[in-house]
Amino acid sequence: MADETDFLDLYGKLRLQPDCSVAEFKQAYRRHVSQWHPDRRSRGAHADALVARRLQRLMAQYSAAMEFHKQHGRLPGAAAPRIAPAVSSNIVVFVPRPAAAESVEPAGTPTAAEAGAEPAPERHGARKLAWLATLVVAGALVWMLVPETENPEAPAEGVPIVSADVALPAVNRGMLDIGMKDDEVVALEGEPTLRSADRWEYGPSWVRFEGGAVVDWYSSPLRTLHVHASHPSR
Repeated sequence: MADETDFLDLYGKLRLQPDCSVAEFKQAYRRHVSQWHPDRRSRGAHADALVARRLQRLMAQYSAAMEFHKQHGRLPGAAAPRIAPAVSSNIVVFVPRPAAAESVEPAGTPTAAEAGAEPAPERHGARKLAWLATLVVAGALVWMLVPETENPEAPAEGVPIVSADVALPAVNRGMLDIGMKDDEVVALEGEPTLRSADRWEYGPSWVRFEGGAVVDWYSSPLRTLHVHASHPSR
């Protein structure tokens, strides 16, 4: 199994079960990324390289899990939602037509048509009642067989996804620059994974502020910022 689809390994790292909610899954992922950030656990070049590889694998697994959720509507390993079977309403109802009562007349007696007489009013009433009963029964059966339309549940607001391969959506397609305000950085890079008074973190990358304006940044190859260089030119 490829590293990015080893979801059991991913759940083990995040200490979750496959039937967890999407919100719990994203929160555990953010917490894990912040704990293994290179700036927080600097232990030498060799150790930092191992941490970077670990983060890269975690981000790839997380991206694959969210892509699976996008396609199937659930996290990998979770039970598939039950879908009620469709009920076909193409049913033809046959209602027997009431048979007219036959009368036995003596031989030689002329029929009503021959005598020019009109049909008895009782027969007209019986036919009307039979057709009304047919329409009522057919309408009731169609109403019972038509499935009710369920209102789909509104999707919860998504949480920004941080991955090694997919960049966060940006409203402004410019480049990060010294002196930018915090709202311009949000429009360019999206919401950070971690935010403090003077430093915003985007996975292994970060942006530093002084007085509400950008003064420094670091763009990691694991999650690149919209910049021309990993650090601003001095």
